[in-house]
Amino acid sequence: MKKFFTLVGLSAAMTLTAATPNASFAWALGGGGATADYTYDVATDGSGNIFMANSFTNTATFNGVQLTGSAKGSGANFDNSLYVCKLSPAKENLWKLYSNEGAVTPAALVTTANGDLIVAGSIRAVKGGATTSANLIDAAGTITTFTNLGNATAYDQSFVAKFNSAGILQWVKELNSSATKDTTVETSALATDASGNVYLTGTFAKGLSLPAATPLTATSTNTSQAAFIAKLDGKTGDAVWLKKTSGGIKSEAFTALTVGDDGALYVAGDVANAATPIAVTIGGKSFTPSQIADLVLIKLDTDGNVAYVQERPNLSTTAGKDVRVKDIVVKNGKAFVCGSVYASFGGIQFTGNTLTSTSTYLNGFTAAFNTSDGSDVWQKAVLAPAIAEVSGAVIGKDGNLFVCGYHYNALGTAVTAGPVNFGDTTLVDATNKLGDLFLASYDPATGKTQEVHLSGKGPGSELSFALAGYDDKVYVAARTNSKPLTFEDNTTTYSTAGVFDFVLVCYKDTVPKSAAIHDQKSVPAYAFYNKASQSVVIANGKNIVSVAIYDMTGRLVETVKTAGSSEFSARGIKSGIYMVRATTSNDQKNVFKLAVN
Repeated sequence: MKKFFTLVGLSAAMTLTAATPNASFAWALGGGGATADYTYDVATDGSGNIFMANSFTNTATFNGVQLTGSAKGSGANFDNSLYVCKLSPAKENLWKLYSNEGAVTPAALVTTANGDLIVAGSIRAVKGGATTSANLIDAAGTITTFTNLGNATAYDQSFVAKFNSAGILQWVKELNSSATKDTTVETSALATDASGNVYLTGTFAKGLSLPAATPLTATSTNTSQAAFIAKLDGKTGDAVWLKKTSGGIKSEAFTALTVGDDGALYVAGDVANAATPIAVTIGGKSFTPSQIADLVLIKLDTDGNVAYVQERPNLSTTAGKDVRVKDIVVKNGKAFVCGSVYASFGGIQFTGNTLTSTSTYLNGFTAAFNTSDGSDVWQKAVLAPAIAEVSGAVIGKDGNLFVCGYHYNALGTAVTAGPVNFGDTTLVDATNKLGDLFLASYDPATGKTQEVHLSGKGPGSELSFALAGYDDKVYVAARTNSKPLTFEDNTTTYSTAGVFDFVLVCYKDTVPKSAAIHDQKSVPAYAFYNKASQSVVIANGKNIVSVAIYDMTGRLVETVKTAGSSEFSARGIKSGIYMVRATTSNDQKNVFKLAVN
């Protein structure tokens, strides 16, 4: 667990003009009930308000808000009810959306430039229930009912709804498989452009019908499922265009979507070919995926014209060991895609680099592409002994790429516990044999790891699902079944009320890049305290032969001979403010103020 702390230089040779990148735990909220409750997505608006999409079963409580969902069907367990909340930056409850009839599960949410909220999810009747309907209730209590639904998961249909900044429904559209609603249609991801138009991706088993004056329809010739990309008019919700591949293969999933800062639309996912591989096309662009799902990146304009399709082969030869794409973010000419792959069975082949892993099951990854042509820039793996996935990405205020995820250091007695490797650093915490949460950041230009945080740890299982940011805040949406879940400050905890609960974790990214290190020649060094190894590292420091640490009364706390190393042990150092004097081999002395917490 690496923390970065501010060092203020008192000598000209190693003076910092500003603080180094620093994300620190701010607060956490948890909620749920006695049965299974999950989180799905998190977003922010232009005022810093926070939106979180969750599902709950039966009853739940979050941040003081009590919820009652659908009744149990005859002879069945409780199904999911939807809960979407809007919180102020100060964690005040502003309003909620929820459901109390049928099975309603959120998939994604996104905000528009003027503060509207778009929500997508799945709907069906409760298993074993007496009705064939489900509903959605806005902040004013207005109920929208979806009818003629099946009560099995194979009959899931989807919806997309728009709410204004007060949580009042503006429009809602149902995405159907057919008039009889007898096969599955699922939404995966959402995005909006500067004009408020809505873009979405999803999957369908056989048929798809999108709402419009003349509905836009598609059919699937794939063995398993097909994927789609669509644009909806932001004012009406009517479909404007619909894109899918030519089909004839095994399966597709377009699971990540964003509108970049260049105004283009970027879609990422995975595509698995037929047993006898064939070429497939989308928007006139052709590619030939392998039988085990490959990583795919697609760039389109807002009219649906495809600029390119980039495919990166999955080298696995084992059926079901697929690439899983979780999120995409685009900024300053680069597209960053994150997810996981069963890399111990093969890996992902990038240009000049195969991303492989020693993980027993899943290996997390983040990959950067040039937006101009989709060419490779860099790739980074997250290697845990058992499982690691990268599930969300956002650009922080410091300009670095933040990602969240979870890792299993071990898996029961089958996999021995060990550290988690992030390429340039390791997270040395191997005590939990189930999942824990992490937050990491990378230099977007080079992929160099900037910092890693153990953002949530407990005796049970933690899984993170999404990441969002606004100004100097970064929000991680996750779920837990730990009693207790402990956060990085080591004092804040949350204990689940039942099977799984949803959790929202806030980090403060305190350093804007414009005020941080901008000239490596004139500001050659910075330092941080590594709490996991109880050491102080002076990054970019050269020829340091000794270090002395003083408390603020001037008392000498520790003296270390470093033999030229830029990292030295500080075991047992307590939280507080210290003065660090580093002496180089040419007897140059540099003094820093070091904060440790």
